This record gives sequence, C-alpha cells and structure tokens, in this order.
Amino acid sequence: MTAKPDSATLIFDLLKKNPRGLNILQIAEKTGINRMSAGRHLDVMAAQGLIDIQMVGNAKVYFLSKRIPVTTYMEYTSKHYCITDSSLNVVQLNKWIPDTVGMAEEDFIGRFLPETLEGVVVNVDECRVAMERALAGEAGTVIVEEDFRGTHKFFEILHMPVQFPDGSLGMMAVSQDITDKKKLEIALREEEKFYRDLVEHIPDTVFSADAEGRITYISPRIAEYGRAPDELSGKPFFDIVVPEDQKAVLTGFAATLKKGTATGIRFRIADKKGRVAWIEGSFMALTDAAGACTGINGVLRSVPGQPR
Repeated sequence: MTAKPDSATLIFDLLKKNPRGLNILQIAEKTGINRMSAGRHLDVMAAQGLIDIQMVGNAKVYFLSKRIPVTTYMEYTSKHYCITDSSLNVVQLNKWIPDTVGMAEEDFIGRFLPETLEGVVVNVDECRVAMERALAGEAGTVIVEEDFRGTHKFFEILHMPVQFPDGSLGMMAVSQDITDKKKLEIALREEEKFYRDLVEHIPDTVFSADAEGRITYISPRIAEYGRAPDELSGKPFFDIVVPEDQKAVLTGFAATLKKGTATGIRFRIADKKGRVAWIEGSFMALTDAAGACTGINGVLRSVPGQPR
C-alpha cells in the first residue's frame, strides 16, 4: 500500500502547482487539512525558508520560496555561517565555526557571539563594531586575524542584517578562510622589502621605467647626482639626460627593446643647477607572457675619472 504524504509535503506540492500563491482557506480546502493544522505547518515552513508570505489586504498569501533556504545552504557550504538575534546571541550556525575555535556546536547556541571570540580573534573589537552596524542595517566586511592553539589564520567576514519570519531583526556573519592568500601577501611584502633594501644599499642607482619611458622607481642613490627620487617618479627618463646625449640613450633603449638588453651606454645626466655627471647605463627589457615590452629596468653607474 502506498504511504500517504504528510501534511507538509501536501502543502509544498500544492504551492508548487500554484505559483501565484494561495491563502490558508484555499490550502486547507485543497489538501483536506484543517485550517489550524495548516497554519501551524505554514509557520514552520516559513521559518525554514521553504515558503514566502505576502499580505494581500488582510489575508496572508503563501508562495513557494524562490530562494535557497538558509538552513539548507549553511549545511553544505564550506563557508562559516553564524546567525544571531538582535542582542548578538547565537541562534544558528553551521559546523565550521565550532570546528575552527574548538567548541561544541551546542555550546554556541544562546551565547553572546563577541564573548565566544575573546582570546581567539585578535581584532575582536573591530568584529563587534561590524556586528552592531549589521544590526543597524549596514552590511560590512572585516578581515579577521585568528590565533588559536598556535594556529594563525585569517578570515574575511561579511556581516549583514537579517530579518526572522516573526519580523524580529538579527545579524548573519559569513566568513571565508583567506589564510593562504593573506600569508602569500605578507610573504610578498617581506620579499619586496628585502629586495628594495638590497637595491637601496648598493653603490649604483637602480631604476625602472614603463613602456613609454616614464620612471616608475628610482633608488635613493640618484640623490648623489642632485636629484630626489620623489620628484622623478612619473617623469620621462630623458628629463635627467642632457639634450646632447638623449640620442645615445634613445639608441640604448631601442637596442634593449630589440635584443632584451643593452650595456655600456654612456651619457650625461644633469641636476637642477646644470651640473653634469657622466654615467654608464645597463638596461634590460621587461616583457609580458606574449613577449610584449612592458618596461625597462636599468642600472646607472658613475664613469671613473669623469666629473660628478
């Protein structure tokens, strides 16, 4: 014998066949469920995110939800989800947050969320501000630094306002583990600082220029020739070359673009007061994956025996 569908299934299937919605009297009549029982089932289904409710006059009209229920999404996503009430007490979460901070899921429910993060999240005060703003209707993102049992992690957390089926307000925090990305950024910054410190302490002047010959970086050694790095950034490299020698530099740049490198390019550079110094330049082309030139790196060295 075929099992009789339960009341929730009957209501769900009925609303699926009636996308324009039905009121409670129509649902009770078409399913054979009494009005009071139908109302209880509809309230539960609304709380689960399975149906939507719209007021038409004084009557409630029920529709099958076109959204993925949060409860379903939370269980299957790899992101961390936590929902609080208007007092920031936890009412719902998926398993990722308890796993992350080493607490049982049931220990979270009903607790003040900022309190559970104390001693785990380094910038917990910043998190709390974002939570309170979400309760006030303002969504915002915070990069959270977590230090738990010797494990250092980073999370990007979106805090957003939510409204429960009964009309009360709450807050949802959605977090994404960005530890690998953040550690890579830190490593790159440290590597960049290492090489920049190295470049700035060698006896020669090092520079970079874009494909149009505008200076994008020049080391502090350029000050020995009466120029400041800040004043040259974004300026054409030829601005520091005396007019009579610009052709030699242009030839050197052209050779660099054609062959990839050019060395032994001699020319004079001038400071603001017109004093000149002889320089020997070595240039190297920078190219992208397609082989197109994106800029030039170079080293400028004083020519021994010539005035500086």
